[in-house]
Amino acid sequence: MLRIALLDFVQRTKINSYRRFFAATLTWDRPKILAYQNERLAGLIRHAYHNVPYYWKIMREGNISPDRVKSTSDLQMFPVLERETLRLEAANLRATNVPPSRMRSGSTSGTTGTPVIFAHDIEGYSAGLAAGDFLRGLSGWNPGRRHMRIGGDTATRGRWDRRNSKDEDFLMRQVHVSAPYPDDPEKIRILADRIAAIDPVSIEGPPSVIHALARHVQGRGLVLKGLVRVLTTGEILGAREKQDMEIALAPVADLYGCAEVFGIASRPVREDRYYVCDPHVIVETADSKIPGIKDLLVTDLDARGLPLIRYRVGDLIDDLRAPEKDARLPFTYFRRVVGRNSEIIRLPNGLSLHPIQAFGGTLFRQYPAITRHRVVWDGKSLAFIFEIAGLFPREELEQQLAEWIRPYGAAYTVEYTPKIEPSADGKHAFFEIVNRGSRR
Repeated sequence: MLRIALLDFVQRTKINSYRRFFAATLTWDRPKILAYQNERLAGLIRHAYHNVPYYWKIMREGNISPDRVKSTSDLQMFPVLERETLRLEAANLRATNVPPSRMRSGSTSGTTGTPVIFAHDIEGYSAGLAAGDFLRGLSGWNPGRRHMRIGGDTATRGRWDRRNSKDEDFLMRQVHVSAPYPDDPEKIRILADRIAAIDPVSIEGPPSVIHALARHVQGRGLVLKGLVRVLTTGEILGAREKQDMEIALAPVADLYGCAEVFGIASRPVREDRYYVCDPHVIVETADSKIPGIKDLLVTDLDARGLPLIRYRVGDLIDDLRAPEKDARLPFTYFRRVVGRNSEIIRLPNGLSLHPIQAFGGTLFRQYPAITRHRVVWDGKSLAFIFEIAGLFPREELEQQLAEWIRPYGAAYTVEYTPKIEPSADGKHAFFEIVNRGSRR
């Protein structure tokens, strides 16, 4: 596409060629996808062995010859790359044959702990952005149609003022706006008015903000006539949030990736599965010690400057499945992003649980009067806190909770409140760990 080609020329990237390539893979059959993955993986492993000190050491100590890695199943010879390892070994994970001038640095937000510093080489950066565009395109998104991106921390907002970001916005016909706190009605109103004035075809941003926007739009009776799709990203999309957005705004797609690896998967509009961009990444799962929930591991096939092989992203999914013979797309898929593995509670009796297991995606549909909920763990007991806006059968809910918690033998309380206050960043955390006695 001409707009992306111009952007590549300005930024010296290769997004357009990768985007055309990913689009072509839609016509591939499953054996061709697997053959391509195996070829790319073999090249990545050889590169890592010869040019990345961390992986040279790992393979030497593990007696892993690069020539032994011929398919995705051979990845299991490698240890999982943890976020803490990435943080501590960042220098040794850098490829010695990729000059610093070909790298772009970044960092995670640090919302689940200490921020992680990483870097993308130009090839990997281009492929990741192209994969993201490809995954948006599964829901009908096209570059150059009016698009609004909502979000960004202070550092990100600073980058919007840079020349290359302004060039991108101009060429792609997109607008960046800062994400207001979901509980700030005045700023949500301003956001709604700006969307109405700009009249974008699509908007993209965190579910918590877009959900607040949807409730505001519905409350005002505002009609955003030009809006045809909503793309959520950066947070877990709940069933209730999705339903409200689609009633008030437009059909919703959910994009899944992370700062370290762009463009991992997406759940297109009107579908119930997250398709993995298999030509760009290899996704595996690892045992989380909780039935029905798996840790997600990702290998970036296109990153060479700082290769990420079997990287534990920190998110939990239901499971990874191969496409059926008659599937619409030839890609692996999962159905749910369940939560963060940092939310797994290790009980004093040795058992483990994840709070989302108590509710799944049915809580809000079953009890519409519950507008929010939070689970708090203080090291000894759980507190289930519900924000309610009306009457509902509390006894029925509490009986369900009792039946669910009984096999775990955990102490717990149930609390009701007219309002759950957001955390310091304005977001409503579903799960919180506190020191005993310091519960808010």
